[in-house]
Amino acid sequence: MKWRVFLCVFALFACAGMQSACTQAAQPGTDAGPAAHTRHPDIAPVWLPLVYRLKAEGVSGPDIDAYFLALGKEITQEPMGRKVREIYRAKFMRPQPKPDAPPRPPSRKHYYPGVVTEANAQRCRDFLAANPQYFARAQKLHGIPPEILVSLLFVETRLGTAIGGGNNAMHTLASMAVSKKPEQIPDWLAKLPAEHVQRLDWIEDLMQKRSEWAYKEVKALVAYVRKNRLDMTAIPGSFYGAIGYVQFMPTNIEPYGVDGDGDGVVDMFSMGDAIASAANYLAKHGWKPGLNREERHKVLRTYNRVDIYPNTILALADLVVKKKR
Repeated sequence: MKWRVFLCVFALFACAGMQSACTQAAQPGTDAGPAAHTRHPDIAPVWLPLVYRLKAEGVSGPDIDAYFLALGKEITQEPMGRKVREIYRAKFMRPQPKPDAPPRPPSRKHYYPGVVTEANAQRCRDFLAANPQYFARAQKLHGIPPEILVSLLFVETRLGTAIGGGNNAMHTLASMAVSKKPEQIPDWLAKLPAEHVQRLDWIEDLMQKRSEWAYKEVKALVAYVRKNRLDMTAIPGSFYGAIGYVQFMPTNIEPYGVDGDGDGVVDMFSMGDAIASAANYLAKHGWKPGLNREERHKVLRTYNRVDIYPNTILALADLVVKKKR
């Protein structure tokens, strides 16, 4: 009789264990295994793949746990969804030129709306007058005219007054890094034409690639925050996680970031550092004294790879200088 009782109890425990393991394995967005919540009981399951990947690459500690605890329990669909919609439209919805039509040269009069105005040029002149030391240093080291850098700063963050729109950089990038399946961005798929359902494999492949890109940005952001002892929850970012006054992606901080104000720290929210870093970036991408307009356009386009971006900076810079003369 006793052995029958033992077998029944054993069977109950075995079933309970299988149910627990299956429940853990079925949680979406995690490959952390049955012991995940034993080691990180308060971190939302959706973030655990990032926590364990970072740990496997030598990045772990109480501060890392705190970063992910602060993210809450939900991803935001916006960064991945916005990127999928942007690339989908460019690939499948842009009007195709007629076979016999000649190629259209890039327009040099195509600007961001409302940017190239006399009022904005005056704001740039006032900013130059209030912060001459940062721009003089960049011109001396790299030959970059002040009007170019101040116009870049205006286009990026309106001279440091618009640096994130309420988005937390870590939440944005971590959300992209764990978004790998189309079913994770339903709100944004609904904004695509109905025929997108025939391209779900393409969408998933795109999401996998963008997820890997975002993971590298997460890792770089963690390194930046740790090195400078910053508050991760207080770092605003763009739609795609760019940070600071000149909107550097985190992976650009280590190779191009510069301590421009001499305090021993590279801080993308210090105006001196931000301007010096942008100048250093442009210099390392080919800027040098004496470039003609086409060559300047080419270098500026490495900062943002659409023609409207350098077009706008160059046109605004022209306006800044024109009034000065």
